[in-house]
Amino acid sequence: MWLLLIPPAVLLLPVLFWLFLPAFLADPMLELQRQTPARIFYDAAGQECYCEPTYDWQWRFAVPLEEISPAVIQVILATEDSDFYSHRGVDYAAVLRAAWQWLGHGRIISGASTISMQLARMAHYTPRRSLWRKIRQAGQGRKLEQLYDKGVILREYLNRLPFGGKIYGIEAAARYYFGKTAMQLSLAEASYLCGLPQRPNAYRPDRYPGRAKERQRVVLKLLVRQGMLTAGQAREILLQEKLPLRDFARPADFLHPEVQPEDRHFLVLAGQESGGADRVRTSWQPQLQRSIRGILQRQGERLPGVADAAAVLLDNQQWEVLALVGTLNFSSLQGGEVNAALAERCAGSVLKPFLYAEAIEGGLLVMDSRLDDSPIRYANYRPGNYDGGQSGMVRAGAALSRSLNIPAVRIMAELGVPRVVELLQQLQLCPPGAPVGLQNGLAIALGSAGHSLLALTRAYQVFPNGGRWRPASFLRGRPAEADARLFQPGSMVMLSAMLQERMLPGTTLEVCWKTGTSSGNHDAWCFAYTREYTLGVWFGNKDGSGAAALVGSSAAAPCAGEIMQLLYRDRQPGAWPHEDELLEKAALCRRSGLLRSSSCQEESAGLVVKGIPLRTCRLCRQGADAVQPPAIISPGPSQYVADSPEGVLLPVQASVEAVFWFDNSRSLGRLLPGAKVRFGVGRHILTAVPDDPQRPAAVLEFTVLASPAP
Repeated sequence: MWLLLIPPAVLLLPVLFWLFLPAFLADPMLELQRQTPARIFYDAAGQECYCEPTYDWQWRFAVPLEEISPAVIQVILATEDSDFYSHRGVDYAAVLRAAWQWLGHGRIISGASTISMQLARMAHYTPRRSLWRKIRQAGQGRKLEQLYDKGVILREYLNRLPFGGKIYGIEAAARYYFGKTAMQLSLAEASYLCGLPQRPNAYRPDRYPGRAKERQRVVLKLLVRQGMLTAGQAREILLQEKLPLRDFARPADFLHPEVQPEDRHFLVLAGQESGGADRVRTSWQPQLQRSIRGILQRQGERLPGVADAAAVLLDNQQWEVLALVGTLNFSSLQGGEVNAALAERCAGSVLKPFLYAEAIEGGLLVMDSRLDDSPIRYANYRPGNYDGGQSGMVRAGAALSRSLNIPAVRIMAELGVPRVVELLQQLQLCPPGAPVGLQNGLAIALGSAGHSLLALTRAYQVFPNGGRWRPASFLRGRPAEADARLFQPGSMVMLSAMLQERMLPGTTLEVCWKTGTSSGNHDAWCFAYTREYTLGVWFGNKDGSGAAALVGSSAAAPCAGEIMQLLYRDRQPGAWPHEDELLEKAALCRRSGLLRSSSCQEESAGLVVKGIPLRTCRLCRQGADAVQPPAIISPGPSQYVADSPEGVLLPVQASVEAVFWFDNSRSLGRLLPGAKVRFGVGRHILTAVPDDPQRPAAVLEFTVLASPAP
């Protein structure tokens, strides 16, 4: 009985194996999808401007079936798999035919691989052949048919066929051999190309046009045999229709020889922002960027000891990056390939507008307020102006336009370092969780922390956009992020008026602008903006070396003016919001430029921001307390013993409440009555700075000793 059951079981095992084989094989499409195609970049006008090959330098473009000529689909099915739409991954009739021909002739006469099987082989291509590999391809072909629509399989197949060298896919083949898209291919051109994948390197038209023509003859015969063409039509295509092959002595259009290496810094950043998209629609204006680079190069030639420059131009209405120049000479041995627009460098005075904006927003000053430009010292930090002089009491507008350092540091002290750092974080000028050292110094007001040109230019967009902000994008038509409201529109109108008090060199246009020069003349900056554009310019050396010519006002500002003149060569910048809508007149003290109090003897009319209460003048108080420093009541000038590894907790109090506290230049801000502060082990210089700029600060020294060992 058992003997009778053995033969059927033996016959059943191969059948079961074949039926269940796809379930045990991996989906080849997953591996194919990891093989990313070449990327196509489009400029702001929607024109293709650059193509980036795959990681292994293949030119393979992913296009949908709708963008492939019907003639191509017709010919490829006829030559490779005429029963594609009737089988489920394996053409059993073709397998039997191929086996019979092999037995009859002793060699392979025709293949039996379907399009699905060939696509599965592309996922793990190897020139080695074996029976098991063929069985696995058949199983994976059936797996593809079970999981995907016929259209998906055909699309992936046409996008991956080899056409010789590094050319893969029908789109790349059409563009390389004919200089046109796959959708534009005629029947004659399709019959010419669709014969190449059988032996792509042997039939390459750019090297072996005779072989390619003979292969086309075979394809046309096959089309006649299948009734898709008459013999006369095939003869006419082969003998009379001239194929418009492109001039192979010239680069293919997708190589874009017009794109210079310096242009690619923009495209790299756009590609990074787009993620894995194979079609990247950028906001790039290539001709404008090249004009800007030309202006930078001409200015650089006038600056001795200066080897490089960078610029970023933004569209304020669309929040888009229009141009980015990251290097002047890509082939330079001094970091020519480095994108200087991303390098973090000391920003000099270019952060001052953000301090003034925060002070205006907080009601601490207006453009006609008087700021103290006399020497000041915060513990061991003593800032000075660039020219080494002081101007005494000076208008806030003049202090900003003249880029005076001492008033800016005073504003920084009054705002408090944590508040300013928070603002910089909101503008992505300072990453969350920044090093503690950044939060300890008033020198941030003078650009001591490192920032990149791109980040600073993006941050400056908060001013022309009325206090709204989001990072400008390298992509065109990207879904808009929610704007962050950082300032009131009136504050921005007042700040912009302050930044227009002087004319930008190199232009007669009304432009808001600010320059900066880093310590030691290592970097020269200029940022300029109108309603439509925000521009950032940097000059320097990528190795960090300084030069006497690296001064923002004389190196970067004229270049920014020339670029602005280029942008508005046939028009004027758009008008700012009318002052009457956002600003109003108020009675100010003539001495302080703050809201007049009952103690003020002289009055003047000035503009204030609607909806933002301006603080009242304290400068006109009478009495000796107006010139005496406040007394520090606690802690005392003695030694303290730490009660924990973190130090000791001590009450901090002065004889007046309106003071700002500093511990060894670390801002403690304003402290509430009864507040306590933990001081670490070591020497401390505690400073209490009054609100009144005419009143000197109080300084106290004390020491915290480590707790004795148990």
